[in-house]
Amino acid sequence: MREIRVAGTLLLAGMLLAGCERQSGSEQAAEAVAPVAAPAAGLADTASADELRQLAGAAMQAQRLFAPARGNALEYYLALRRRAPADASAQAALVDLQPQLVIAVEQAIATGRYPEAQRLLGLLQQVDAGAPALQRLRESVASAEAAARDLELAMDAESKARALQAEVELRRQAEDSAAKLASARNPATPAEPVAAATPAAPTPAQSRPLAVAPLAAAAAPAATVAGEAVARQPEPPRPAPASAPVRSAASAAPRVLRQAAPRYPEAALRSRQSGQVQVAFTIDGDGNVEAPRVVASDLPNAFERAALAAVSRWKFEARGTQHATTTTVRFDPPSS
Repeated sequence: MREIRVAGTLLLAGMLLAGCERQSGSEQAAEAVAPVAAPAAGLADTASADELRQLAGAAMQAQRLFAPARGNALEYYLALRRRAPADASAQAALVDLQPQLVIAVEQAIATGRYPEAQRLLGLLQQVDAGAPALQRLRESVASAEAAARDLELAMDAESKARALQAEVELRRQAEDSAAKLASARNPATPAEPVAAATPAAPTPAQSRPLAVAPLAAAAAPAATVAGEAVARQPEPPRPAPASAPVRSAASAAPRVLRQAAPRYPEAALRSRQSGQVQVAFTIDGDGNVEAPRVVASDLPNAFERAALAAVSRWKFEARGTQHATTTTVRFDPPSS
């Protein structure tokens, strides 16, 4: 029986390693065709505070939350916090991004991108050196890297099987943790998709395919998932200090029956930002809002979520057919 188990493990490892070689070649070809252009090094260190806000806003809109290195929203906000420590908008954005960063670390571990996980851990350390998840994630990355090294150094079939099983289990645990964290954040914006990251050149251990299904949250556009989550669990109506949203003109648009006003995010009260969020959505045959999603914004994520939450509660006249439209939700700080 022991010989049968060892033989089966050898067969499984052989299949995985063979698949790895094919996958590695495909990944290298894809990278050669579509390289990711990183911004000039040191830009975040030389830009002014206003430039950093613009860079961060553009990165947020492009969903470049944590990658590429030195060209993502999080690092721009970190640079803005260093440049202007009293800037409340930078602090609010970092607080908003931190839970998503934790999920991104878990996803990097789950897909075997350990150098990327270490880079993201460094960013989490900069955001909040006392983050509750920091030590746990460090231990998870260290354990997964150790299992990968053991697999590379194993000399016999039984040792290879144990190391492979250990790495697979650690990566599966990381995936489960990322999925739970993303679900717990509902209806907040989910973590950045794994595919959007730009990992370093893979090591042999990283190139091996892992028989774990990809996270559902990482497979869909962030704004769309956020909109659907808000639509499933709408916030209760409450008085809104923000100004009323302006509905976009459309000749055939159904008449609005109920137009919930957005709630100005409490976390952004100190920054007293003004701006707008453009939301696209579909009105179903019964007059309900479906699949609201952000298509443009000059404000942090907290405002986008408030806009999605408000629009998802709108009600239109029933026409029996679907109608796609957009609206612009305006935010102004409440009067003191």
